[in-house]
Formats: sequence, structure tokens, C-alpha cells
Amino acid sequence: MKHMLSHSWLIALCGLLFSSEPRLEAQNSACSQPLKELQKRTLTDYVRKKYKLPDTIKLSIKNDTTVRGTCFRELTFEGKSAFKTWQLTLYASPDARFLSSDLFDTSVDPVLEQRAKDEALMKGLAQGPGATRGPARAQVTIVEFSDFQCPFCRRFASILDEALAGQENDVRVVFHHMSLSMHPWARMAAEAAGCAQLQSNEAFWSLHDRIFQNQAEITVENAKKKLSELAASSKGVNAAAFRTCMNSAMSVGLVLKDMNVAETYQINATPTVFINGHPLKGVDSAAKLREAIADARKNAELHPVAPSALGTR
Repeated sequence: MKHMLSHSWLIALCGLLFSSEPRLEAQNSACSQPLKELQKRTLTDYVRKKYKLPDTIKLSIKNDTTVRGTCFRELTFEGKSAFKTWQLTLYASPDARFLSSDLFDTSVDPVLEQRAKDEALMKGLAQGPGATRGPARAQVTIVEFSDFQCPFCRRFASILDEALAGQENDVRVVFHHMSLSMHPWARMAAEAAGCAQLQSNEAFWSLHDRIFQNQAEITVENAKKKLSELAASSKGVNAAAFRTCMNSAMSVGLVLKDMNVAETYQINATPTVFINGHPLKGVDSAAKLREAIADARKNAELHPVAPSALGTR
């Protein structure tokens, strides 16, 4: 009798498992259904109120995708004003009642997930026309947002040169122009460096160094003349092409693109520095920067990002 009961129980369990497959398929099918217009309005109205967005900002749901293997939704809200466009990603519960800024997947290694996020951020930060040095495939990439009139930027430039001595071929550096309005000649200096940048990376970095080395001597009154003199004595700079570029404002677009990258990632101070996608703070010496570079390299070696290990949302 006991054997028969056990056999019957197994049959019932198998029936339950197989009969659940259509329900799971039906559930997944229901999950894939797009949000209804009323749900979209409810969610956008909530986000507008939650983040205190004015009516002048046009808010919509640009992307609505189902998180793989679940009924949770990844929603990308897009806000547009007369000046800029920004995006916000939130996760909605299956009934679209609850919103969260993150969704933790316990099947994914948090270390690998963070590395993937850092790499994605680094790709965004390193986009655009930024001047570079070092190999494109380096394990360590440093991205800097800098202002030529900023004394702290001048100090960081010196720290960076000292820290990279002997490992120039192992680290990639990406420079973005970010002239602050509080510095009256910084924008002109950025455009001057941009004109050198249009010629070559060598020309840019040479003029970059010359501007910072002579920062104290540059004033609003003598900026144009002084920058031209520095460019003429910088390695790799064609003086005639530089003058044409400055007179025609040919580098303005390059500088604006860099500043748009800063705005996209809400960067508003200089110098702002990232190393492999991680914000670099409290580095006030070459020794500390070398330590940060070594840590970033070690982390990249210990935790290489494998797409198959991360899955997709």
C-alpha cells in the first residue's frame, strides 16, 4: 500500500509540473504585454511629482522592457527641456504599483555586476572627441574633466605626469574640456588646446602642459596673445594652422561636445576624475594615484567581465 501511495504521489507531482508549463508560458506572455496608456500616465505623473519636475519638462517612457526571467519591467523615463535631454531608469513591479531605482539579481555576482557597470560608465565617459594618450586597450583608463584656469587641475596634471612615469604604455588617459564660467579665460584656453587637438594628440598634450606651466602668467587681457605664443613653442603644433583655427573658431564644436559629456553625467566641478569608471577622490599625491592605478589593474585582472556570467536584464 505504501508503495502504491508513493507511486500515485509521483504521478500527481509530474502532472502538476507539466500542467504548470502552460501557465508559466501564459504568465510570461502576459508579462511581455506593453503598458497600457493609463498605466504610462500614472507612472509619468508619479515620477514628475516625486522628482519635482516642472510642467515645462516633457516627460515620457522611452523604453519598456521585461527583465529577463521575471515580470519586472525596466522603464526608461526621458525628460526634455529647451536646453537638454536626460534619462532615468527605474524598475516597476509586475502590477506596475511599485517603482525602484535598482533591482538586485542574486544569481549574479555583485563584483562582476559592478565591474560591468563601471565599464559601461567608462565607455560613456570616454566617448566623444576627448584627447587621449596611452593604448586604447589598456587595462586602466583614467578620464579627466579639466579647466585650464583651475589651480587644482594644474596640480592634478602634475600628479598625473609623475604617477605615469614609467607606465605611460600601460594606462590610457582621456581628457575632456570643462571650462567653468567662474574662470574668465578658461574657455579661450580650451578652444586653443582644442585647435592643437585637431592637429594631433601630441600637439594637444604639449600645449596642455605649456598652458598649465604658465597658468599664473595668463590673464584675461593677455590670454589670446599668450596662448598663441605657447602654441608656437609647443611640440607638434603648426603655428599657421593654429592661428587659422583660432580665428575661425574651428574648435568650438569640439569643446562643446566635451562639455555635453560632462552635463550628461552631471559633472559640475574640476578636476573630476574617474579610473576604470570609478570616481577618484582624495588623491593628492603621485603615490596615491599610483596606488589607485595598481588597485584598478588588479581588479581588472581578478574580475574580468564575461557577458555570459552577467546575463541581461
